Amino acid sequence: MKLVRFAFALLLTAAALPAAAQQEFVFGINEGVTYRITPHETRERYRELGEMISKAVKRPVKLVPVDQYPVLQKNLAAKTYDLAYIHPTHHALRAMRDSGYKLVVVTKGFTEYKARFLMKPDAPYKQPQDVLKSKMVMPDPDSITAWMVRATLRDLGADPAKLDLGTTRYQDGIPFMMENGFYEVGVTAAGAVVKEWQSKGGKVLFESKAVPIKLLVASPNVPAADVEKIREIFLTLETSKDGPAILERLKFKGYQPGDDKQMAELTKWLGI
Repeated sequence: MKLVRFAFALLLTAAALPAAAQQEFVFGINEGVTYRITPHETRERYRELGEMISKAVKRPVKLVPVDQYPVLQKNLAAKTYDLAYIHPTHHALRAMRDSGYKLVVVTKGFTEYKARFLMKPDAPYKQPQDVLKSKMVMPDPDSITAWMVRATLRDLGADPAKLDLGTTRYQDGIPFMMENGFYEVGVTAAGAVVKEWQSKGGKVLFESKAVPIKLLVASPNVPAADVEKIREIFLTLETSKDGPAILERLKFKGYQPGDDKQMAELTKWLGI
């Protein structure tokens, strides 16, 4: 009889496991792949914010750093993430268009992200069209910078597929590729890289349109009431009790509402 009761208890436990797993609120976090940020660093930076979200939605929050774009895209399409903080705008836009994700907030200080076309001090270029016959290098082909580069080149009347356009994994690798003669023009959106390049006498020939990056989006499976609670958390971090300390650890100024119309226009321009 004891054996029967024990077996029955095991069955109940096994049946309860999927239900318990479903209660987790999955928060996917991508901070790009062209910067050197480890998953451990990401979990630590977002730990307290995850705790605030957990209290708001009354579910345990699971922080899931993701630094591979194919994985990010696959999970967004499958609606694996209840909430996703996404550095590369095009992945957030695609999730909004194709998978029903809703824009929650955008990150202050990252609404004017631009791809800058760098050239050496003695380069002969005078206008943007001059780079079309040059060997150019940009970050990872699926980075937001690369998408902005291709859109900008199309605006110049060129077909990016027909240009000599190479890639390197990290933003800070762009100057190295130019200084060592592998490419004549480098494109980056990293402010620190641009600043260092200019400090050495390098120049910026032109830049792309501005694009907001670091978007927070919510799955269509998340109740509207919970989405509003989460939005309120992010929008009030600057003035809440623990918010300023959290923002300092995140190295962000704060968050602001997004513009759905602007996002639709960017979806078209980027050609995702």
